[in-house]
Amino acid sequence: MKKLFSTAKYKRRNAVKSLKFFRKIKKRKRKTFLPKFYGKSKNKMGKGKYHPTIIREPKIIVEEAPPHFSIVDNTEKTLAYFEYVHFHLNTGRPVLFDISKIKLLTTDAIAVLLAKIQDEKFHKRTSIYGNEPDDEDLKKLFTQSGFYEHVLVKKITQKNDKKLLIHKQTNNRVEPDLAKEACLLGLRHTFNNDEIFEPLYEILIEAMQNTNNHAGSTRGIYDWWLHVYNHPDSNITSYTFFDLGVGIFESLPVQTYKREFYQNLGLVSNLDLVSPLFAGEIKSRTARPERGKGVPQIFECSQNPVFSKFVLISNDIFADMKNNDFRIIKHKFDGTMFYWEINNLN
Repeated sequence: MKKLFSTAKYKRRNAVKSLKFFRKIKKRKRKTFLPKFYGKSKNKMGKGKYHPTIIREPKIIVEEAPPHFSIVDNTEKTLAYFEYVHFHLNTGRPVLFDISKIKLLTTDAIAVLLAKIQDEKFHKRTSIYGNEPDDEDLKKLFTQSGFYEHVLVKKITQKNDKKLLIHKQTNNRVEPDLAKEACLLGLRHTFNNDEIFEPLYEILIEAMQNTNNHAGSTRGIYDWWLHVYNHPDSNITSYTFFDLGVGIFESLPVQTYKREFYQNLGLVSNLDLVSPLFAGEIKSRTARPERGKGVPQIFECSQNPVFSKFVLISNDIFADMKNNDFRIIKHKFDGTMFYWEINNLN
């Protein structure tokens, strides 16, 4: 008997029966059994009938932003907020960016929010929803920031009144004309003149070049963003320049320097690398003399008194370049961000 059922004939028959049974189970799992009612009384139930399963949309996760929504001034809580949102999106759950209750808002957070919702590595092709601040002053700032000009909205909003520039560079090039335009936008507002301020221009050029050198293991694959905003109630102009690459301290030049010098001494913290980076001891991957000096040049220019504030945030490092205040942050920034303000103190 055992030999009979082990022959090729019975093996083929059992395989066919098994496949049919598997398909039947799979088909039943895609359906739900709902009773069909006849007449006005639910007590008179007819024969049950299979109906297609109703596909329910995932529940929207509402993530409330911290009251002080600023990467530069409230780094830990704001970066933690983006981490929470990314966690939900990574699991396929749509998220609503709830910024309605915020009390303080800075343009750097708006710029990064805009970049994040357009970054496929962040949203994972999952739906993102949002709102705007309830506070009228913050709502005006949010609207004037140019945010609505880069996302799909159902209502008419206030247009950019030429007090800002927001630009996404997708080809990773150094753009001298754009750098000049960004300079003039700030200088006209802050100093009321059109004379190019060389340190400001050099910072923009070096920041653009830095994206190619430090954003990733392959040059030129990460986009950079530039946001310039003229504060209407003062002569301050704020600049936010960032990319969402691997970050300076995870880049190839810095990692090479760490392996060659610091690991031999048992020092592995990125905090130990900040001073050598600003001093120019960590060379770019090209090491070509016609290239700019990158981060050391930006650091040198940042010491000019025209810059009232200058901050670098990358990976787990927060660096106040004006006050030489460097520290480790718990929640990392995946990429590199420079934020600075120019102010007419005279």
